[in-house]
Amino acid sequence: MIKRSKISYCHLVLLLALAVASQTSSATRAAEPQHVPAGPRTRPIAVSDGSLRAFRASNGKIVSVRSEDGGRTWSPPQLECNLPIKSMGGGLSLLDAAGEIHLILVHARGEGKPAETRFIDLWHCRTTDGQRAWTKPERIWEGYCGAVMDIKQLSSGRIVVPFAAWKRPGEEVAPSTGLNYTTVVYSDDGGDSWHLSPAKLTSPCQPGYNGNNYGAIEPTVLELNDGRVWMLMRTQTGFLYESFSEDGVNWTAAEPSPFHSSTSPAALDRLPDGRIVLVWNNCEMPPRHEGAGVYGGRDALHAALSADEGKTWHGFREVYRDPYRNDSPPPSGDRGTAYPQLAVGPDGEIVLVTGQGNRKTMILVDPDWLLEQDQADDFSQGLEAWHVWKPFGPATGYWRDRCEGPVLVEHPTRAGALALHVRRPDQREADCASWNFAGRDAGCLDLRILPRPGSAGIDVCLNDRFFNPSDERGESEAVFRLTIPPSGKLGETTLPADQWSTLQLQWDLTNRRCEVALNGQPAGVIAQQSDAFGGVSYLRLRSRADSPDAAGYLIDSVRVSGEPPR
Repeated sequence: MIKRSKISYCHLVLLLALAVASQTSSATRAAEPQHVPAGPRTRPIAVSDGSLRAFRASNGKIVSVRSEDGGRTWSPPQLECNLPIKSMGGGLSLLDAAGEIHLILVHARGEGKPAETRFIDLWHCRTTDGQRAWTKPERIWEGYCGAVMDIKQLSSGRIVVPFAAWKRPGEEVAPSTGLNYTTVVYSDDGGDSWHLSPAKLTSPCQPGYNGNNYGAIEPTVLELNDGRVWMLMRTQTGFLYESFSEDGVNWTAAEPSPFHSSTSPAALDRLPDGRIVLVWNNCEMPPRHEGAGVYGGRDALHAALSADEGKTWHGFREVYRDPYRNDSPPPSGDRGTAYPQLAVGPDGEIVLVTGQGNRKTMILVDPDWLLEQDQADDFSQGLEAWHVWKPFGPATGYWRDRCEGPVLVEHPTRAGALALHVRRPDQREADCASWNFAGRDAGCLDLRILPRPGSAGIDVCLNDRFFNPSDERGESEAVFRLTIPPSGKLGETTLPADQWSTLQLQWDLTNRRCEVALNGQPAGVIAQQSDAFGGVSYLRLRSRADSPDAAGYLIDSVRVSGEPPR
């Protein structure tokens, strides 16, 4: 039985958070992430005069843009130099310790099969004489590479460019490891000459996977304070894989990291105060639909911080949600929030360039915003912070139609307010709504809820990552799962129909339990059913109706507070 003193304590924590929030001006709270739609489409670098610069190869030229205000506005493009090959692309940049700028370019040649008759080579050029001139681009690797996500200079002066190489015919590195392996090219003389690492890092692939079995690809790297270099790679295992190096050349075998991820790349960087920032899709890849591959795992992009060289992580907040996530996919082209590239502004702000297709954007993120522990939503700002879409119909070419599921309706008891309606209005899948907050090991969540008479039940889950609304693992692999039956029975209490009630979940991962209260009265204890790296960071609400249920549940508001991961 739950002790009343614990419930009262949780209520006091929430009341205190409310009081503090009401007295805290917007000037002292971290700003919400700011989108810069007109920003550059390649990663900028901070240069010595405090400005940001970004470079891009296009139409046989390298052009640059500059920002004098931390990335909020940008200059018109300026010609830097002409390229010897008009079709060169890319523009991944690095400012080295000597103050010169390096660019990694790509050039596609040939047609047909990758690494057989079609190739994408890596090229490099840099400035000289204090950025007054550019060297002629030189090819530094020949083969077929995918997206190049990073270039870093180590404290030794060595420049490393991690990338994935498509295996040539007959070049099998290890069985069942997909089409690629990850390796590195490096330079010890400021880019004058380049060498290929002997490393061939792989990850396992399984038949029947929902997606392309590319293997270990699209790596990012960061030098740690102990001198080791840390690499994270995109894989099809459900996790980012990691490897370590003492010199940036020789690497340990790739192994699973603790970071859940769909088959999407990550980005690493270090803030001026020493903290490490990671940006990635903390999403679960959905299963195939009726045997066909289906898109997923890129509707939200997340960020976390570490103040102890990667031992613990805080945040796990959504920094970008696909603005078109409720819509059916376009007939052609790409979509999603993936492919983050990171820079750090002169004031320590995170400068993020990410997205696919017409989702490409620049986002400015205050690192402290990632750590805010008290969050709430009453739908006065609509559903921008929520995922309420649902898929329907067959999967064709990895695309499946979507529509909005839960909708906002007129609040039954508060004039001018709105409430979220979760139900199953037709034969399509039941409604599901997900809401993200800063991850924490212990916390309190208050949900104001009203069951409509005849409602068919609802699952209230606390998760550590995003699941597609139709993915039943959002319930079966939830950290905590509370099932409310049609009767509303919860322990010795009952959720009354057609009345507003406060459902409270107070969880503690150390003790692997979640105490439930209804209108201040104990209503049971839920055992933890899954581990949660980074703490609980999602509320997920899903109708349990197996046939049309127009009644469903109304949600007035949600509020969460608690402790960050320990």
